[in-house]
Amino acid sequence: MLTTEPVDCAFPDIDLLIRHTQVEEDGILTGPKASSVTTFCERKEIYKRIRAAVHEQFQPTTTYQHILADRMAECIWRAERYASFETTALNLQIQREWDHTSQLAAKPSPSLHAWQGFLALDDTQRKALHEALKLEERYWRRHRALAAELRLVQRLHPN
Repeated sequence: MLTTEPVDCAFPDIDLLIRHTQVEEDGILTGPKASSVTTFCERKEIYKRIRAAVHEQFQPTTTYQHILADRMAECIWRAERYASFETTALNLQIQREWDHTSQLAAKPSPSLHAWQGFLALDDTQRKALHEALKLEERYWRRHRALAAELRLVQRLHPN
């Protein structure tokens, strides 16, 4: 999500999950201030910055406009999440295939490493990656539709 820092979140145990659900802001997963958009291992401040940027860009004034702006921020957040899934999956596969790719060419380019990593994915991994890409595209389309609706509402009902 707009960060180069790794997020260590793979397969948390139940104690870790419970411990994180009972901390700041009356619980990350439950409570009146909890966000339904971020998981316990994601950085909420990044989501909050995205949300603030959307609100600054569109300057919603009515409750409905605020809801649309919040939905747009959620779409951006989720699209970024799916993009990070793709990147993480491909990075892991490139690392697994690094030596093999280096044997194929004297000085393999980054794109050759990525291509070999992709080719080494099994059918299930390719399907999962393809589904993540479809979800990312779906959220970007939803974001564009929400932005168009918000602009229309603001034009029809100015302050």
